[in-house]
Amino acid sequence: MMTAKSEAFRQDLSKKSNEEMIQIAVALFCEKEDALIKLTEFQNASNEMAIQFQQMKNELRGARSEIKVLREQNQHLTGIQTLQSKELFGRGTEKSEDILKQAMNGEAAHTDPLDEDTPESGEECSRSGQKKILLFKDTAQCRKKTAGKRERELSGLPVCKVFDYDIDTLNKEYGEGNWRFAFWRECPTVEVVRQTTYLKITYTPIISVGLEHSIVRIPYETALLPKSIVSPSLLAQIITDKYSLFLPLYRQEHDPGRFGFSLSRQTMSNWIIYACRELFLPIYEYMCTLLRMSPYQQCDETTYTVIHDGRNAGTKSYIWVHRTSELLEEPAVIVYCYEKTRGADHLRNFYAGQTEPFFLICDAFSAYPSFADEMNGIVTICGCFMHARRRFVDALSILSPKGIEQEELLQLPEVKGLTLIGEIYHADEPLKVLSAADRQEKRQVNVRKKVEDYFDFVNSFDLEDPLTSEKLKDAIRYSRNQEESLRRFLEDGNIPLDDGATERNIRPVAQGRRNYLFSNTISGAEATVIASTLIETAKSNGTEPYFYLKYLLEQMPQHLYDKGKGHLPEMMPWSDAYRSYEMNQKQSLADHMAPPGNEKPRTPRKRDPITQTA
Repeated sequence: MMTAKSEAFRQDLSKKSNEEMIQIAVALFCEKEDALIKLTEFQNASNEMAIQFQQMKNELRGARSEIKVLREQNQHLTGIQTLQSKELFGRGTEKSEDILKQAMNGEAAHTDPLDEDTPESGEECSRSGQKKILLFKDTAQCRKKTAGKRERELSGLPVCKVFDYDIDTLNKEYGEGNWRFAFWRECPTVEVVRQTTYLKITYTPIISVGLEHSIVRIPYETALLPKSIVSPSLLAQIITDKYSLFLPLYRQEHDPGRFGFSLSRQTMSNWIIYACRELFLPIYEYMCTLLRMSPYQQCDETTYTVIHDGRNAGTKSYIWVHRTSELLEEPAVIVYCYEKTRGADHLRNFYAGQTEPFFLICDAFSAYPSFADEMNGIVTICGCFMHARRRFVDALSILSPKGIEQEELLQLPEVKGLTLIGEIYHADEPLKVLSAADRQEKRQVNVRKKVEDYFDFVNSFDLEDPLTSEKLKDAIRYSRNQEESLRRFLEDGNIPLDDGATERNIRPVAQGRRNYLFSNTISGAEATVIASTLIETAKSNGTEPYFYLKYLLEQMPQHLYDKGKGHLPEMMPWSDAYRSYEMNQKQSLADHMAPPGNEKPRTPRKRDPITQTA
């Protein structure tokens, strides 16, 4: 249907000539061509804009991904810096109350002990007006003093009785014959005998035998080293100072008044290596045998440096620590081993030929479960709640919720995990004094429910939450992966809650590493682990390392060529032979310090020809 406008346009065209019609057609064609060109240009521009838009979207997606990675890296590096600052400046405490207090005050990463403007802990609390965080009953503060505690502590010391009186002074003050001794009041003090170094010259006879006058030398059987000035007491003091007091040999060498004569560090080192290799090694191997016979063992490892071990400079070595369970009632055995690596090869070699099953309390280092898998059920791995707790501490440390209220702090998942683990420790700690059977029974009543509550919290946690820090996720994953081994202490009363006892035994290695830094040779490292084994085992059984080493240095030369091992039980620090030796040694020192003629006096009488004085 044609409109009126179209009809008018047609009639107007009919009046045009052909030339005019051609011109109009050409004009229309040109306009159409221009329109097509513009349309094409517009389409090309649109396509280019679409490509640019897609590129911008890709760049934005990449930028977002890069920002996410950078944010995670920043969070990770910030956490590392915070933990390093905490390790450098923070308090080395694992008490839940102290950890939460540091978190509230922001002390985990920002407290510098060299800052003179930093207020003391008590002053900080008084200024902020915050109440003390007390999650559990503070048994240390609420514990009453036990009657007779001091007497029990001093009962193991030798006694030197000294009667302090002056007859002349009493006669002058109260009149001769006008007084008498009614009774004596005891005033105990602990005295220390300062080390005394002296030259002991032992003469051994050279005899003439028979009519031929054959000369015979009587051997000096107690000599530790032929033609050497070393004695058991001197070498025991050197070894104790280095491995118990962590006094390096170069300090012992340069102490001007220590011995009063020249003694080089190389000579002392040679003495130590000789004693460990020739005299102490059988005792060390016997302790290793006793340890492997125990059905409950604990293990850990730490780094160590040996300068000349055939490898590149700076290559790390390791010292492994094995011990019997801290909950066993039998004597404790602590064994140190030197290894070049941290792999499971040490465990394979140490337990080679092991056929009796045993429980091994340790951390989550991969060498332990792989070794347990190889042993086909002989080894049962038990977890360590101390390592689980430390991961929550690290997560809380990088959070640093300074200024947060106590109620809000206790709602944080990091604090919730610490609180639940703290409840487990608080319930299990009083059970250590019980027997294994009673401890296991009490654990089912007092501890199991708290363990269930902790793992309910761990297993219900959402690890996909983007607001959760990586440290907290790591803490959750650790407990989830180790749940079976962490629960194992509930099955047996001889299994401790954590591997803390081994870590306390590793501390002497760390302290020695900080003081004498390294061992020069592998022989020195092996001597270090042997001496540390004897000293720490002696300390764990309540004996003094100096007297124990002196006892061994006096006794072992007599058994140097014995093929049997019948004498080794008497060389243990818990043997009756050594206990008697230590008591006699201490008593002889105490008796030596008593004044001459020190006996309990009687009241003088007038007919006594000589006035008694003391």
